[in-house]
Order: sequence, then C-alpha cells, then structure tokens
Amino acid sequence: MKIAIPVKTDKENPILSPLFGKAKWFAFVEEGKVKIERNEEQGGVRVVDWLFEKGIDALIISHMGNSPYTYIKEGSDISIFYAGEERISLEEVMKKFEDETLVIVDDSNSAKIIRNH
Repeated sequence: MKIAIPVKTDKENPILSPLFGKAKWFAFVEEGKVKIERNEEQGGVRVVDWLFEKGIDALIISHMGNSPYTYIKEGSDISIFYAGEERISLEEVMKKFEDETLVIVDDSNSAKIIRNH
C-alpha cells in the first residue's frame, strides 16, 4: 500500500500540513519506507492528478476542500483518512494509521470534515 500525506517540510518526521492543495511537500509511505517529495502543483485538483500519477492507495489529511475530495471519490478507489485538527507528526499519524484509529472519510461524514474553499 502506498500512502500520501501532505507535510510542512522535507525534514525527518515532519508535521502534517494543514492545507492539502497548498502543501509544499508530500510524504509517501510504502512498505515502511518514507520518501518526501516536493509538490510542484498548485490547487487541490491538480495535486490529486499528481497523486493519481504516483499510484497511491490511501491519503491522510488534516484539511481538504470539497473539489479535490469529490474528484478523488469520483475518479478512484483511494481511501481518505482524517488525521484530526491537532498538530501531528508523520510518525504519530502513521502509528494511528497502523492502529486503525484514524477516521476514514466517506459520504457519511465528509460534510463535517471536508471544507468548501
């Protein structure tokens, strides 16, 4: 499974970026290995296209607009997980993912989590 997470920096154990479409960096976690790549795209839907190209299976977010959420849901089977509002590091969020304590975002709860930007 390949997981994408928007992060604030390319340093070791970065903090999750609060804004999905404007995140300057994304961490990609696959088989326990972390690779951080610069996000050259601007705007949520363009970032989603980039993530589609990367072949991700899951996405962990703090905030996301309605347009990228809808685009993901209509164009893929990528699972979206909500990391919450609090400041959280990559290591902490991956522990929650492994413990299955992150909230999966779907149509039953998206109105509370996804923002109209």
